Amino acid sequence: MPEHEGRWVGHLRRISAAKLRHWGFPGLVEDTKSAISELVTNALLHGMGDKVAFRFLLTIDVLALEVDDGSPERAHVNTADPDDENGRGMFIVSALSTLCGVSPDGTKTWCVLTIPTTPRRSR
Repeated sequence: MPEHEGRWVGHLRRISAAKLRHWGFPGLVEDTKSAISELVTNALLHGMGDKVAFRFLLTIDVLALEVDDGSPERAHVNTADPDDENGRGMFIVSALSTLCGVSPDGTKTWCVLTIPTTPRRSR
C-alpha cells in the first residue's frame, strides 16, 4: 500500500476517535480504531477502482462502520497460521464487533459495535 494511502487510515482513525470522545464514548475508541484499520486497509489493498468510501454512523444504540471498495470479491474471516503475516483482518473485526458482514454484491464490508448504555458527554 502506498504511503499516502496509509495516511488516510490514520486520518480516519483520529477523526473517529475524536468523535467518540466528544460524544462520551472513550471506551469504544481502541476497538473502533482497530476495526477501522482492518476494514480500510483491506479495502485499499484489495478493492477495485480508484475510490474507497468510508462511513461512520453513530446512533443511540450502535456504532456502524462501513467501507465500500467497489470490489465484488467478498471479504471473509480467515484462519491464519501463527507464522502468517497476513490474513487476520476480518477475524479481528469479527472479534471486536457485535456483528459484521458483507453486502450481497460484495462491495461493502461493515461492522457494528454496541454503544454503552450510559454516555458521558465531554464538555
